[in-house]
Amino acid sequence: MAASGSRRIPLQRAYAVVGPDAIVVRPARSGVIGPLIQAALAILAVWTLVTFMAVLPLWVLMALLLFTIVAGPTAVLGFVYQVAGSAFLMERAKGTCRWQQGFLGLGLGTQELVPFDRIQRIEVGGDFDEELPGGDLQDVVRWEVRVVKDNARVLVVGAAVAARPLADEALVRANDLGGALAAMCGAPFTPAALPVWALPEA
Repeated sequence: MAASGSRRIPLQRAYAVVGPDAIVVRPARSGVIGPLIQAALAILAVWTLVTFMAVLPLWVLMALLLFTIVAGPTAVLGFVYQVAGSAFLMERAKGTCRWQQGFLGLGLGTQELVPFDRIQRIEVGGDFDEELPGGDLQDVVRWEVRVVKDNARVLVVGAAVAARPLADEALVRANDLGGALAAMCGAPFTPAALPVWALPEA
Protein backbone atom coordinates (compact mmCIF):
# COMPACT_ATOMS: atom_id res chain seq x y z
CA MET A 1 0.00 0.00 0.00
CA ALA A 2 1.34 3.45 -0.91
CA ALA A 3 2.37 5.74 1.92
CA SER A 4 0.30 8.76 2.85
CA GLY A 5 0.57 11.45 0.18
CA SER A 6 1.75 8.95 -2.43
CA ARG A 7 -0.02 7.29 -5.32
CA ARG A 8 0.60 4.12 -7.30
CA ILE A 9 0.76 3.80 -11.07
CA PRO A 10 0.55 0.25 -12.49
CA LEU A 11 3.19 -0.59 -15.10
CA GLN A 12 4.28 -3.68 -17.02
CA ARG A 13 5.49 -6.22 -14.42
CA ALA A 14 6.08 -3.31 -12.04
CA TYR A 15 4.41 -0.35 -10.37
CA ALA A 16 5.53 3.19 -9.62
CA VAL A 17 5.04 4.88 -6.27
CA VAL A 18 4.91 8.65 -6.74
CA GLY A 19 5.50 10.61 -3.56
CA PRO A 20 6.28 14.24 -2.77
CA ASP A 21 10.03 13.63 -2.43
CA ALA A 22 10.72 10.44 -4.37
CA ILE A 23 9.45 8.31 -7.24
CA VAL A 24 10.18 4.60 -7.03
CA VAL A 25 9.53 1.88 -9.60
CA ARG A 26 9.28 -1.50 -7.89
CA PRO A 27 8.85 -5.00 -9.34
CA ALA A 28 5.32 -6.41 -9.29
CA ARG A 29 4.60 -8.57 -6.25
CA SER A 30 3.55 -11.40 -8.55
CA GLY A 31 7.25 -11.83 -9.36
CA VAL A 32 7.77 -13.34 -5.92
CA ILE A 33 6.35 -16.64 -7.21
CA GLY A 34 9.56 -17.45 -9.10
CA PRO A 35 11.89 -17.14 -6.08
CA LEU A 36 9.44 -19.11 -3.94
CA ILE A 37 9.43 -21.98 -6.45
CA GLN A 38 13.20 -21.85 -6.62
CA ALA A 39 13.42 -21.94 -2.82
CA ALA A 40 11.08 -24.94 -2.71
CA LEU A 41 13.26 -26.78 -5.23
CA ALA A 42 16.36 -25.99 -3.17
CA ILE A 43 14.68 -27.33 -0.03
CA LEU A 44 13.64 -30.45 -1.92
CA ALA A 45 17.22 -30.92 -3.12
CA VAL A 46 18.52 -30.66 0.48
CA TRP A 47 15.92 -33.17 1.69
CA THR A 48 16.84 -35.60 -1.09
CA LEU A 49 20.53 -35.13 -0.35
CA VAL A 50 20.13 -35.86 3.36
CA THR A 51 17.59 -38.68 3.03
CA PHE A 52 19.24 -40.66 0.22
CA MET A 53 22.89 -39.86 0.87
CA ALA A 54 23.74 -43.51 1.43
CA VAL A 55 22.12 -44.84 -1.75
CA LEU A 56 22.50 -42.17 -4.43
CA PRO A 57 25.54 -42.17 -6.74
CA LEU A 58 28.27 -39.69 -5.92
CA TRP A 59 27.68 -37.63 -9.07
CA VAL A 60 23.99 -37.18 -8.19
CA LEU A 61 24.92 -36.06 -4.67
CA MET A 62 27.39 -33.54 -6.11
CA ALA A 63 24.78 -32.24 -8.56
CA LEU A 64 22.24 -31.79 -5.76
CA LEU A 65 24.81 -30.04 -3.58
CA LEU A 66 25.83 -27.64 -6.34
CA PHE A 67 22.18 -26.88 -7.16
CA THR A 68 21.48 -26.14 -3.48
CA ILE A 69 24.53 -23.88 -3.16
CA VAL A 70 23.45 -21.81 -6.17
CA ALA A 71 19.65 -21.93 -5.97
CA GLY A 72 19.27 -21.37 -2.22
CA PRO A 73 20.98 -17.96 -1.88
CA THR A 74 19.68 -16.82 -5.27
CA ALA A 75 16.12 -17.59 -4.21
CA VAL A 76 16.57 -15.57 -1.00
CA LEU A 77 18.03 -12.61 -2.89
CA GLY A 78 15.26 -12.78 -5.47
CA PHE A 79 12.58 -12.89 -2.79
CA VAL A 80 14.03 -9.87 -0.96
CA TYR A 81 14.30 -7.92 -4.21
CA GLN A 82 10.71 -8.66 -5.20
CA VAL A 83 9.45 -7.59 -1.76
CA ALA A 84 11.68 -4.62 -0.95
CA GLY A 85 13.86 -3.89 -3.99
CA SER A 86 13.48 -1.21 -6.63
CA ALA A 87 14.35 -0.91 -10.30
CA PHE A 88 14.37 2.89 -10.47
CA LEU A 89 14.58 5.67 -7.90
CA MET A 90 14.32 9.44 -8.33
CA GLU A 91 15.00 11.52 -5.22
CA ARG A 92 14.29 15.23 -4.98
CA ALA A 93 16.72 15.86 -2.10
CA LYS A 94 19.70 14.19 -3.84
CA GLY A 95 18.80 15.59 -7.26
CA THR A 96 19.44 12.25 -8.96
CA CYS A 97 17.67 9.33 -10.55
CA ARG A 98 19.13 5.82 -10.35
CA TRP A 99 18.57 2.60 -12.24
CA GLN A 100 19.25 -0.37 -9.97
CA GLN A 101 21.02 -3.59 -10.92
CA GLY A 102 18.23 -6.02 -10.10
CA PHE A 103 17.70 -8.86 -7.66
CA LEU A 104 21.34 -9.95 -7.42
CA GLY A 105 22.11 -6.50 -6.03
CA LEU A 106 18.89 -6.37 -4.00
CA GLY A 107 18.19 -3.06 -5.70
CA LEU A 108 21.22 -1.59 -3.97
CA GLY A 109 23.81 -1.64 -6.74
CA THR A 110 23.51 1.33 -9.07
CA GLN A 111 23.57 0.50 -12.76
CA GLU A 112 23.07 4.08 -13.94
CA LEU A 113 23.12 7.39 -12.05
CA VAL A 114 21.83 10.56 -13.72
CA PRO A 115 21.86 13.96 -11.97
CA PHE A 116 18.89 16.22 -12.68
CA ASP A 117 21.07 18.73 -14.55
CA ARG A 118 22.04 15.99 -17.06
CA ILE A 119 18.41 15.33 -17.99
CA GLN A 120 17.46 16.99 -21.26
CA ARG A 121 13.82 15.93 -21.17
CA ILE A 122 11.34 13.28 -20.07
CA GLU A 123 9.34 11.71 -22.87
CA VAL A 124 6.72 9.05 -23.51
CA GLY A 125 6.77 7.07 -26.72
CA GLY A 126 4.98 4.01 -28.01
CA ASP A 127 4.41 1.62 -30.86
CA PHE A 128 0.70 2.30 -31.37
CA ASP A 129 0.98 2.97 -35.11
CA GLU A 130 3.80 0.52 -35.87
CA GLU A 131 2.87 -2.29 -38.24
CA LEU A 132 3.73 -5.97 -38.09
CA PRO A 133 5.57 -7.52 -41.10
CA GLY A 134 2.19 -8.56 -42.52
CA GLY A 135 0.91 -4.98 -42.50
CA ASP A 136 -1.46 -5.36 -39.53
CA LEU A 137 -1.23 -3.16 -36.46
CA GLN A 138 0.02 -4.67 -33.22
CA ASP A 139 -2.57 -6.23 -30.92
CA VAL A 140 -0.68 -5.11 -27.80
CA VAL A 141 0.53 -1.53 -27.42
CA ARG A 142 3.53 -0.53 -25.31
CA TRP A 143 4.08 3.01 -24.02
CA GLU A 144 7.57 3.67 -22.63
CA VAL A 145 8.50 6.39 -20.14
CA ARG A 146 12.01 7.55 -21.01
CA VAL A 147 14.68 9.82 -19.61
CA VAL A 148 16.73 11.52 -22.35
CA LYS A 149 20.15 12.70 -21.20
CA ASP A 150 22.01 15.73 -22.53
CA ASN A 151 24.19 13.39 -24.61
CA ALA A 152 21.05 12.01 -26.35
CA ARG A 153 21.25 8.70 -24.49
CA VAL A 154 17.77 7.29 -23.80
CA LEU A 155 17.04 5.38 -20.58
CA VAL A 156 13.72 3.60 -20.00
CA VAL A 157 12.09 4.09 -16.59
CA GLY A 158 9.11 1.79 -17.15
CA ALA A 159 6.34 0.91 -19.57
CA ALA A 160 2.57 0.65 -19.60
CA VAL A 161 1.24 -2.16 -21.80
CA ALA A 162 -2.34 -2.84 -22.86
CA ALA A 163 -4.40 -4.45 -25.59
CA ARG A 164 -5.04 -2.06 -28.47
CA PRO A 165 -8.65 -1.23 -27.43
CA LEU A 166 -7.29 -0.12 -24.02
CA ALA A 167 -4.25 1.74 -25.38
CA ASP A 168 -5.62 5.11 -24.29
CA GLU A 169 -5.89 3.96 -20.67
CA ALA A 170 -2.29 2.72 -20.67
CA LEU A 171 -1.23 6.00 -22.29
CA VAL A 172 -2.81 7.95 -19.43
CA ARG A 173 -0.74 5.96 -16.93
CA ALA A 174 2.49 6.44 -18.88
CA ASN A 175 1.93 10.19 -19.27
CA ASP A 176 1.03 10.42 -15.59
CA LEU A 177 4.37 8.89 -14.57
CA GLY A 178 6.29 10.94 -17.14
CA GLY A 179 4.69 14.15 -15.95
CA ALA A 180 5.51 13.33 -12.32
CA LEU A 181 9.15 12.66 -13.19
CA ALA A 182 9.43 15.91 -15.16
CA ALA A 183 7.81 17.91 -12.36
CA MET A 184 10.25 16.51 -9.78
CA CYS A 185 13.45 17.00 -11.78
CA GLY A 186 12.40 20.23 -13.52
CA ALA A 187 13.02 18.89 -17.03
CA PRO A 188 10.75 19.48 -20.05
CA PHE A 189 8.12 16.82 -20.64
CA THR A 190 7.10 15.47 -24.03
CA PRO A 191 3.93 13.37 -23.60
CA ALA A 192 2.67 10.87 -26.13
CA ALA A 193 -0.74 11.07 -27.79
CA LEU A 194 -2.92 8.82 -29.87
CA PRO A 195 -2.85 9.55 -33.61
CA VAL A 196 -5.73 11.68 -34.81
CA TRP A 197 -7.21 8.77 -36.75
CA ALA A 198 -7.35 6.70 -33.55
CA LEU A 199 -9.14 9.27 -31.40
CA PRO A 200 -12.71 8.31 -30.40
CA GLU A 201 -15.44 10.19 -32.19
CA ALA A 202 -17.13 12.97 -30.22
